[in-house]
Amino acid sequence: MQRQVVLELAVALHLTEPDARRLIVTSEGLTGPFTATREALASGRVSYRHTEALVHRSHPLPREALARYEKTVLSWARKVTAQRLDTIARAAVEEVQPRTDTQRHTDAVTNRRLYLEPGSDGMAYLTLYTAAVEATAIHNRATDMATSAKHNGDPRTHTQLKVDVLTDLMLNENTHTPRVTPHIRARVNVTVPALTLLGRDHHGDLDADQTSGPATLEGYGPIDRHTALNITRQARSFTRVLTDPATGAVLSYGRQRYKPPADLDELIRLTHTECTFPIPCKPSTTTDLDHTVAWGDGGTTSFDNLSPLCTSHHKVKHHTEWTIRQTPGPDGRPPTITWTSPAGYEYTIEPTPLAKRGLSRIGTVSRV
Repeated sequence: MQRQVVLELAVALHLTEPDARRLIVTSEGLTGPFTATREALASGRVSYRHTEALVHRSHPLPREALARYEKTVLSWARKVTAQRLDTIARAAVEEVQPRTDTQRHTDAVTNRRLYLEPGSDGMAYLTLYTAAVEATAIHNRATDMATSAKHNGDPRTHTQLKVDVLTDLMLNENTHTPRVTPHIRARVNVTVPALTLLGRDHHGDLDADQTSGPATLEGYGPIDRHTALNITRQARSFTRVLTDPATGAVLSYGRQRYKPPADLDELIRLTHTECTFPIPCKPSTTTDLDHTVAWGDGGTTSFDNLSPLCTSHHKVKHHTEWTIRQTPGPDGRPPTITWTSPAGYEYTIEPTPLAKRGLSRIGTVSRV
């Protein structure tokens, strides 16, 4: 019956079946439990895309958890883009789930699959649905190999190279793609609540503390604690990162030289996990760090004068009338970044919250 309604709507509105189903789910949510979200949409305080993300991500939650979930996510809806709100909503779902994240991940991983969808012009889509850690590691390895080839002069685009090196790896034992630096391995970055690492099960092994907040997989979002603990067991090194007790964002420390050292570089990319231009963009791990006040103009290589910018928005900063400034946060908190458009509108980019309030986190780096 439900599919009949979906198909009826899809045909009438010239939508795809998934889009029609999403419209129905969003409408049911707005006319049902999410009254505050509906009122915010009606008054223009949030966009439809924000409400769609909020409702869509609530699907796994029982009804009794929806009020707490809505209060958390709606408070962010006026501050961030719809894409970033989607990430926040996924994290909020993890916080209010009655079942543990490990139980849910164990069930979900049984549905892993690989499927082929024909395209046009002799092309096709090959989709791998698997655990987030493995998927992220595969993507990161392809990205690193493509970057090495690009730096060595390969004329293909970065996107083309990622596809080509991954295809080469799947069809051959080792990559034969020219200009790729050899021996690049897969990598993942996981941020884990410190309290999680202190937990022990009845065998004396590390066990996840379910009250300490979810672990975060860089480039993806929250993952179950059991998977995060397995990664930390194999990690070659740990980077301790203190977080602000009020905001959960990373605190700063200084350095004085043009090129930021590795620890400062990593700290900034953890504080801002995306390019800091005020539209959805690339993860900060794939961008360059830019001096907000140019080095030649007296700018320092410091936490409050560096931010990740992709190549495109680096050009926007230097070759258009857009301007950027950083404002130190109160009480030693990380600075906020404000962009001013040629028309005079200001857009503020807040640090990415990485931890539950009051917790320290330990960022771990593992090669899979």
